[in-house]
Amino acid sequence: MKKIFILLLCIFSYHASSDERQPYTAEDREPCSIYVEDRMPLFGDLHVHTALSLDAHTQGTLNTPDDAYRYAKGQSLYLQPYKEDGTSSRISKLKQPLDFAAVTDHAELLGEVRLCTDPESQKYNSLQCKTYRNFPKLSYFYMNAKASMRKPLGICGENRENCLDAAQLPWQETIDAAEQHYDRSKTCQFSTFVGYEWTGAAYSGNNLHRNVIFESSNIPDKPISFYEASTRSELWNQLDNDCKENCDYMVIPHNSNLSNGFMFEKPSQDEIYLQNIREPLVEIFQHKGSSECAEDPKDPLCNFEQLPYKDFKSKFSIEFSDIPKSSFVRNALGEGLLINKTQNINPFKFGFIGSTDTHLGTPGLVDEQVFDGHGGAGKSFRESIPEGLPDDIEFNPGGLAVVWAEENSRTSIFSALKRKEVYGTSGPRFLVRFFLGDDLDENLCNRSDAISHAYENGVPMGGTVKSNSMNKLKLFVSASSDLSNDKQYIEKLQVIKGVIKNGEVETSIYDVKTSEPTTLDLNTCEVVGSGARSMCTLWEDKDFNKGDEAYYYVRVIANQSCRWSHDLCVKNPNYCQEDEDASIPKIIQERAWTSPVWLENS
Repeated sequence: MKKIFILLLCIFSYHASSDERQPYTAEDREPCSIYVEDRMPLFGDLHVHTALSLDAHTQGTLNTPDDAYRYAKGQSLYLQPYKEDGTSSRISKLKQPLDFAAVTDHAELLGEVRLCTDPESQKYNSLQCKTYRNFPKLSYFYMNAKASMRKPLGICGENRENCLDAAQLPWQETIDAAEQHYDRSKTCQFSTFVGYEWTGAAYSGNNLHRNVIFESSNIPDKPISFYEASTRSELWNQLDNDCKENCDYMVIPHNSNLSNGFMFEKPSQDEIYLQNIREPLVEIFQHKGSSECAEDPKDPLCNFEQLPYKDFKSKFSIEFSDIPKSSFVRNALGEGLLINKTQNINPFKFGFIGSTDTHLGTPGLVDEQVFDGHGGAGKSFRESIPEGLPDDIEFNPGGLAVVWAEENSRTSIFSALKRKEVYGTSGPRFLVRFFLGDDLDENLCNRSDAISHAYENGVPMGGTVKSNSMNKLKLFVSASSDLSNDKQYIEKLQVIKGVIKNGEVETSIYDVKTSEPTTLDLNTCEVVGSGARSMCTLWEDKDFNKGDEAYYYVRVIANQSCRWSHDLCVKNPNYCQEDEDASIPKIIQERAWTSPVWLENS
């Protein structure tokens, strides 16, 4: 018990607020009553779609940005399909509210959806809008195809003026919802961010999607879509022009696994110095799969929620083609090291977060045992027995973003995101800390002041260390499983290292702490036995050489549990026999990925 108590102290290290502390000046708000000098974990979702997005709306979603924030704060929501009287047989509610969230509806087609759904619109009775309302699936494919090629719809008029004007109303709705639900009182229970998705494409439609998150209520008059900015640098430039006084933003790429290798193309000379400033993070996990690493026999845990296709076009092909390694984050981290070697700058110093990409307006809905889908299928329910899967079987519930912040405010969370003291999870609320240094106490796991010591003698996840000044390399890692799930255990703590050797990046995976694994009864989905609820270690890299150029990140691996699709089949055996896909694993091992720490030799 003493060891667990000390570990929790290491993870939380809470302190009360002080009257001497000055409030953040970037915000109009009361100082938070809870302020943690050594930072506290806050759980959120920065990738959320509502009825304002074409793909969500055409799949039956009626929930608004206001609904999404109410859901994130713990209120229940109705989900499609809706009956003729407007009621729904499905109700969803989070087990635990989130600490922060951002609604990120697609900037593309924002105005088009409004023109076709507002009876007061002059284009409401146009053929295109009638088709949209009566044949939503057809419109989904047609309108998205046009947007990916930057070809305007006829209803938009010359230079898309009609659609740009119509987009102002949903954009203002997005802003108003974020402002209304941001807790500016001293209780600081919930933070919101104004945001949107830039749904970029390249080379015949490969996914280059990015979310834009603004720090404060000082935001541009309009969102920049793929129509106005066709490349990442054009997006940054226009955001720089529009985001003026007291306005800051970040751009977060996601689903590089669907980019066919193009998400992490080597930046041009003009881009290379801005890449990591404008895009400090990457969404490593969400409902359309993991983007951590390509399948690798040396690392079998890379084969986690991998989609079997390289882009969305391939999803509809008869034969799946190979997925390029360059689509994955780990490969980009290695390329960043090599670029830094020649140009003294690393454009791919990404921190990691997870999110859901929900299209139901349900941020934080990540439970494998109550998966309601993401709007991709919108299947109806007959009592408790589904008529079909709640989503495409290869998809998953998605993940969460976790930040280590002093308080629950926009400025504090945004600062954590910018310095990359963040991590992503596949859904569970793991608590994870990771520090690297050469003078960390060997007995750190047993110290009540462990976190203060780690900050004084090392750098946290997301940081950078000059390796030529180090004699030893030690990693402090502490983690606990989701406290709301008494059958979730931690099976191992892993350190993933990439280092330049002989002009190439050599990757190693170290099991730095392990426990006896539990077993899983696939007939009942019951976890058999018990394991470690928490782990802590001080690990030294004996392979470290002074002057190494490298990255390190931590992967927390949970015990085996049933994937949502198998859990659904266990609950409905007849359905399982008919529809279970043999290519989809029955078992998952939930996990967390910390942002890396980098070693540089300059």
